This record gives sequence, structure tokens and C-alpha cells, in this order.
Amino acid sequence: MRAHHEMSGSGKEEQAFQCLPTQIRDKRGRFYQVRAFEASDFEGLKEMYDAFEPKGTECGLPPPNDKVRLKWLCHVVTDLFSVLAIHKNRVVGHCALDLSCSPSCPEYLIFIRQEFRDRGLGTALSEVMKQLAEESGCEKVILTVRTANTRAVKVFEKTGFVFCGKIEAERDMELPIQCRRPALPRTSKN
Repeated sequence: MRAHHEMSGSGKEEQAFQCLPTQIRDKRGRFYQVRAFEASDFEGLKEMYDAFEPKGTECGLPPPNDKVRLKWLCHVVTDLFSVLAIHKNRVVGHCALDLSCSPSCPEYLIFIRQEFRDRGLGTALSEVMKQLAEESGCEKVILTVRTANTRAVKVFEKTGFVFCGKIEAERDMELPIQCRRPALPRTSKN
């Protein structure tokens, strides 16, 4: 089974991702299934965000208000390519890339359940998403993070993200991508 992504535009292009599904192991030796989001996962993902703490600290995400959070989550799973980390049939991590809006430079988001942090799960998921971006032909991936969130910054730096832009309370980071897509043949003009 391979994950697929349909890109919108002049026509639908279906792309299989070789990096998904996969299995990762955390620092404690626990295994996690990592795979593309499916519609049947919605309630489990919603439960993760309803229980997520602290809400609203990272660029206002996840939204603290229940109705706003539900609307945001519906947008994320509809418009972004989402990947889940599942442990014992429970969603414990979620990351997403916005491949439809700016496929050459998608924005990245990641959230890990509080009790599953500091186990290497965020780094492992970020590496999977880096591979996904490579397979998609992205030039780079961007994200915004609070500079005070040193735990997240450390994860992103391990994956290869670097700070860019002005030094403020929230900063942009970008990850240059080595494209795995085969180059299109060049035509010579005579």
C-alpha cells in the first residue's frame, strides 16, 4: 500500500509516495505506524487535538475554541497532505504539508500529543515529511515557530531547517530540499 496525493491545477496528477506507509521506533523502543491520513481517522485525530495542550500557543494553533478548532481541522485534512503517527490504534502525532497551494515551497505543521513528546517522534515524523517533500519535487519547506519553543526548534534543526527572516517572537524556518523527481528531458532549439 502506498500513499497517494492528488495535486489540483490544470489536471489531477496522482502521485504515489514511496516513503509511506512506514514504521518508526522511538527512543524507548516503542513502534509507531506512520501513514497518510484517511477519512476514517478523523475522529481519532479530532480527539488528539481536543486533548492537546497547550492550545493556541504556536501561531494560534491548535485553536482553543472548539468550533474554530473543528473548522481548522476540517481545512487541514481536506486541503493539506496529512500524515499520522499511530500507537496502539491511537493517533499520537500529526503532520501536514500544503502541497496544493505552493507545491514548490509548502508550509509544514506538526503536533505531537504531550505525553509522547521527547521520544524522538517529532524528529522521525519530520524526516518522513522531508522525504515526502523530496518525492513531491519541492524546492524547500517552510514553517513558523515561536523562538521560545526550544524543543521544537531543536527538532527542526535536526531535520535540517534553518532560520530565515527577521528575529522576532515567531520566526520562519526553511528546509532546502534535494529533489528526487527525475529531471524533464531538455529540448534543443535549432
